[in-house]
Amino acid sequence: ALLLTMLHSKTYPDEGMLAAKVEYECKVRGAQRMGFNPVVGGGPNGSVIHYSRNDQKIKDGDLVLMDVGCELHGYDSNLTRTWPPCGTFSSAQEEFYELILETNKHCVELCKPGASIRQIHNRSVEMLQKGLKEFGILKGFGSSSYHTLNPTSIGHYLGMDIHDCSMINFDRPLKPGVVITIEPGVYIPSSFNCPERYRGIGIRIEDEILITETGYEVLTASIPKEVKQIESLLNNFSHSQNNL
Repeated sequence: ALLLTMLHSKTYPDEGMLAAKVEYECKVRGAQRMGFNPVVGGGPNGSVIHYSRNDQKIKDGDLVLMDVGCELHGYDSNLTRTWPPCGTFSSAQEEFYELILETNKHCVELCKPGASIRQIHNRSVEMLQKGLKEFGILKGFGSSSYHTLNPTSIGHYLGMDIHDCSMINFDRPLKPGVVITIEPGVYIPSSFNCPERYRGIGIRIEDEILITETGYEVLTASIPKEVKQIESLLNNFSHSQNNL
């Protein structure tokens, strides 16, 4: 469903149309309902966490952040991808995206029995703070400035609810059979005091992770997240649509 929506964005770069498209594609594939109203933030709207208006056209060259989930047999899914409907990341977008992607992949590798969401979160903060400082977006390692750009956790438990459940402490050791999300993101307001090329960019990459006896399994591995994979998908979209 999300793959087809990504392809659809090349022709119809509109938040509302993409929200309708992903819901349609989920339901024709058996989803009973959406887990929540899809988040479809184009351009600076992607820097608004849990953005829900979904009523703007996406400007050429802007990114779109889509956070979506649906329900089947009482269980929810939850994933996020960020991509350029035009088919090509700008240099600033790619630099920023690669920081989020590197953090995503590193934190996925930390998922295993005995680890905790808190431990993984703390590592993600270290990586993102370091990268944001190198880009000149953060002036230091103070928590207040970083929290402005990313006030969320690296992930949450996932099951019969999107946040399943909020009563379980993030310090609890993970066990085989548990599903969590890994979703690093940074959201820079257009008015934030940083290099202009990064202003108004919001990027999140969210995967569903099943904890196994020996480590983890990425349940959302079929959805591309590498820059070259995304650009190739979008720039060969006519051929791709015929094979989905």
